[in-house]
Amino acid sequence: MLLCQACAAGWRRYNSCMHIQYLELAPASAARLSDEIVRVYAGAFAGPPYLRGKPEALAFADSFAHHRGREAFRCLVARDAQDGLLVGFIYGFTCLPGQWWYDQLAGRMSPELQARWLSGAFELAELAVLPAYQGRGIGGQLHDRLLNGLPQRTALLSTMQTETNAMALYRKRSWRLILSDFLFAGAVRPYVILGKDLPPRAPRPAGRPVRYYTQNPFDV
Repeated sequence: MLLCQACAAGWRRYNSCMHIQYLELAPASAARLSDEIVRVYAGAFAGPPYLRGKPEALAFADSFAHHRGREAFRCLVARDAQDGLLVGFIYGFTCLPGQWWYDQLAGRMSPELQARWLSGAFELAELAVLPAYQGRGIGGQLHDRLLNGLPQRTALLSTMQTETNAMALYRKRSWRLILSDFLFAGAVRPYVILGKDLPPRAPRPAGRPVRYYTQNPFDV
């Protein structure tokens, strides 16, 4: 029996997702994979509406190196289990006073808004998936795994103020609009600040340890 085109496309999408492996990395392991992570960043944001080139990729590499030392840094990657290619990543950390992003937001928030959303929040700093692997649910899996079990009460992120795949994902995951038309220092494009209430941290089930790598998982 021949499958209809829609069914065949759905099967290919399902089959491709079965070959994606998700790994949580310790900071040292994230550092060893930084070249691959920067490669994914460059590929994910090269096209419109981002149009980020080599200078932006180099700036991200510097930021990622700095962010690995932040409190409660957490990073996950997605790789194609068939060929080992790193195809996506996500990371974040606790948002604290004195950090550039925190201070930018605090300057636009009322004391009440800061107390509600910014104080001790988890900053979702970056999420990227290679274009050839988008539309397979990888971004959603990375998002959900990153936020699962966090001790923080709220999470915050900034994303370009336009309709993108990322915006659609955040909307589906019930992120709320906190600020719009936000211009970071030196930026020319407006961003939105989104917030999400995180559920209370549940005890981790016994016998199911975190897959947390202190060595390069791609060496095994």
